[in-house]
Amino acid sequence: MTQYYIAVDLGATKTRIALCTPSSIIDKQVYSTPKKGDENTIADLIASAIINKWKSLLGSVKGIGVATIGPLDIRKGVVVNSPNISIKRVELLRPLHERFQVPVYVANDCVAAAWGEKHYGDAVGVDNFVYITISTGVGGGVIADGELLIGKMGNAHEVGHIVVDYNSDLKCGCGGRGHWEAFAGGNNIPRVASYFLEKGLFRGESELADLVSRGVKLEAKDIFSYYVRGDTLATMVVEAFIKATGAGLASVINAYDPEMITIGGSVFLNNVDLVFEPILKIVRDNVVTEMPIIKPTRLGDDVGLYGALALAINPPPKLKRIQRL
Repeated sequence: MTQYYIAVDLGATKTRIALCTPSSIIDKQVYSTPKKGDENTIADLIASAIINKWKSLLGSVKGIGVATIGPLDIRKGVVVNSPNISIKRVELLRPLHERFQVPVYVANDCVAAAWGEKHYGDAVGVDNFVYITISTGVGGGVIADGELLIGKMGNAHEVGHIVVDYNSDLKCGCGGRGHWEAFAGGNNIPRVASYFLEKGLFRGESELADLVSRGVKLEAKDIFSYYVRGDTLATMVVEAFIKATGAGLASVINAYDPEMITIGGSVFLNNVDLVFEPILKIVRDNVVTEMPIIKPTRLGDDVGLYGALALAINPPPKLKRIQRL
C-alpha cells in the first residue's frame, strides 16, 4: 500500500497544501491565507482542504509537515505575533494532530526549506548550508555540521532582522529599524519608495514618485517594473534592495560559514536577472571567509512544500523530541 504524507507551506500571502509520496509531490492546492479570524482559522482551512480533496486517502497518510511563517513558539507549534499577517496567534500542531491523529511537525518555513533542500534539492550531501527566502518577508534556514539549527523558540534563523543600516529609521514590520527585511521584503519595498519621498532623500522627476504621492497602492512587482523602465525613484529603491541583500547575505556567510546558499522567494525568483549579479558583487566585497556557492533554488515555489515533506518523513531529532504530543 502506498504511504502518503501531507505537506503544508503556510505563507503570509498564500497557503500551499500538497499530497505527497516519500519521494515527490503528487497533487497540491493553493489558497489565499486568511486575513481575519481566530487562532484556529488557518488550521481549520488546512484541515478542510485536506479532507475535501483527499478524503479517500486519509487512511494511508502517515504524517503531516508544516512549514510556516514565524515567529514561532516551537514547543507548542504555534505562530506568535507574526509581523506579516493580522492573525497574531495561529495554532497548528495541536489542532492538526487532533483532527488527523498522525504525527505533525511544525517549523519555520525557511528552516523547513533548508531541510527540504538537504533531502530533495541541491544541498543533498552538503553539511554546511543556508537557505534564504526573499518574498513577502526575508528569512533563512541553516544547517551547520549536518544539524538543522532550530533555537530555543524555533527562531534561530530570523536573518531578515539583521540590521543592515543602523543609521536608518526605516521601520520593519516587526517594529525594528534598518532591518534587511525593511528594505527587501515584498511587503516593504513600496514603503521604501514612500520613505525616500517623505524624508526628502529623493528629488527629481519620476512617474513612480507621482503615484506614491497620490497614494496609489503599489506592490513590489510594480517597483521592479518601473525600475526596468528606468524610473529614477524605482532605481533608488531597487539599489537599496540590492545593497541590503548583499549586506545581509555577507553577514549570513560570515556568521555560518556555509558551503552553499540557495535563494528562493517570489521577489527574488521573479527578478533574478535584474538583481543576482549586483548582489553577488556586494557579497564578495564583504565576506571574511571563503565564498560559498550561491544559486537560486531549483525547487522554485515548491521549496517550502518539500521542506514540509522532509519534516514529516525525517523530522530533525530536536523537533521530534519537543513536538511529540
